[in-house]
Amino acid sequence: TLAFSWGQGCSNAFQAGRRMTKPVGRLGVNNSSPPSIFSRLEMSSSSKPDNNGNGEPDELERLRQAASKLRAEAQAAEEALQKSGGRTAPKSQFSSAEGVEYVKPTEYTDLNDSCWELTYRFSNEPESKNDNDDENNDKNNLQRIFYSGKLQLKFRNDGYTDVLSPSDKDEGNSSNDATFQKCWGWDLETSDQDSLDYILFSADVRLPPPISASERVYFQARVDRDEGKDVLSLRDGSVTVKRNIEAPAGGWWGIFRGADGILAQFRQVGEFRCRAIARPR
Repeated sequence: TLAFSWGQGCSNAFQAGRRMTKPVGRLGVNNSSPPSIFSRLEMSSSSKPDNNGNGEPDELERLRQAASKLRAEAQAAEEALQKSGGRTAPKSQFSSAEGVEYVKPTEYTDLNDSCWELTYRFSNEPESKNDNDDENNDKNNLQRIFYSGKLQLKFRNDGYTDVLSPSDKDEGNSSNDATFQKCWGWDLETSDQDSLDYILFSADVRLPPPISASERVYFQARVDRDEGKDVLSLRDGSVTVKRNIEAPAGGWWGIFRGADGILAQFRQVGEFRCRAIARPR
């Protein structure tokens, strides 16, 4: 009788446990999705009382506040990004990191009244082409010194050229201290060789010691035009100087003796790069 009563009690408890068990999904996994981390923090902080006893929020309350703040910042950053069309938002909309302000590059569709920054490097004398040039340089005690820096120019619509800023000067290095005294007018020409457009202009440059002389320097760059936007760019800039041709003695060349400057050629002494800059206000 005792054995029967104990077995009957176990059977009743088992049946009651089956009725109380919550149904589960496939493979014993609950089908209902778990609450998010924000929901769990809010539920925990709202149900658990403050254990500090001094009126200050507990650890869960601080976590909930931090999560709410991060969620608000993320939403504000997303809205700002949508309003700016994908560009970087201003710094004022970033509280935890410094934003980089978007700056639109300067573009020109016409050389008239356009402004450019030149990064140049040239020497006072051209590189020797043969042994005769080396002998002439030795006789005249000519030194080959390089100068480099930056120069900002404006190509006016009347054909003149304005210097917007002096060339950069490297402290403690006199070889880079070339001074642009004046820039002459600019011109746009189409080459007979490749049928491309080139911009030409010149400048009077004062070279420091040990050269201590003024030199007329000529600048030339190819003018490219973007087919899609019709935007101009200056490429393959070259720097040249004019040098007399040494006429050989006797023969037909004798008629040019005593007429210096009649026979001359342009010799390359350096290169430069150009980038468009905004017009001064």
